[in-house]
Amino acid sequence: MKKTSKRLRSLFAALAALMLAVILTVPAFAVEGGFADLYYRMNDSADVLTEEEDSELEDALEELSLRQSFDVTIATIESLESVDYDSMEAYADDLYDYCQFGYGPDMDGVLLLVSVGDRKWHISTCGYGITAFTDAGIQYLGEQMKPFMAEGDYAAAFRTFVQWSDTYIDAARAGRPYDVKTLPRDPLSPMYLVLAVGIGVVLAWVIVSVMKSQLRSVAFQENAASYVREGSMNLTNSRELFLYRDVQRTKHVEEKDSDSSGGSSTHTSSSGTTHGGGGGSF
Repeated sequence: MKKTSKRLRSLFAALAALMLAVILTVPAFAVEGGFADLYYRMNDSADVLTEEEDSELEDALEELSLRQSFDVTIATIESLESVDYDSMEAYADDLYDYCQFGYGPDMDGVLLLVSVGDRKWHISTCGYGITAFTDAGIQYLGEQMKPFMAEGDYAAAFRTFVQWSDTYIDAARAGRPYDVKTLPRDPLSPMYLVLAVGIGVVLAWVIVSVMKSQLRSVAFQENAASYVREGSMNLTNSRELFLYRDVQRTKHVEEKDSDSSGGSSTHTSSSGTTHGGGGGSF
């Protein structure tokens, strides 16, 4: 009986040691995989999501970040005043740095911050995120999320952010990050085609009607000779002489728009980390 009890205690001790080893290896794998630690990537401090939406987005962000080896996170706040900040950029950068978001030594990643009370959004990028999310790309992404945020459908806005982030990372790694000249083009609606054809038909009818009204004094004739006045044309000789050619050449200098250069502007956060980013209102 004592031997049996001793064996059971040894078995329980072995199981406990195994469970402890498994628990300890989880953060170790996270660190070894390039992320600083285990943390939530969907931080809904403003409480704009349901429990199901929060869980769904957390899973989506986790899957995307691990698959791309690139940290994608979202945070909401009630207002800048609630966190004692006066700048969306400063708070987004500090939140990114102090929470140790990012993958690898360069802290590759992107953070979307939404201030519900101020109706503002800001995207902070770091490491490879500065390459993948250019200034023009950030503004384009903001335009895709803006209608949902304006209607209060934050879950749809955040799903849009997750989907486009995946696309942005793929495009950057393929050597064509979304920028001024490489932004996605929205397909034209069939209504535009119908409208263009309609406008063309109306303009053509107006032009033909005006031309027709100017010919009321002209009567129809059976042959072209009837239109020539008698004795008005007496051609005896004709030839062509090339006298000279006057060509003026002007050098065309294309003006360069400062916004057309593309790329990402950067700045330094309070912790000394280089960030890119941009934002707007909704």
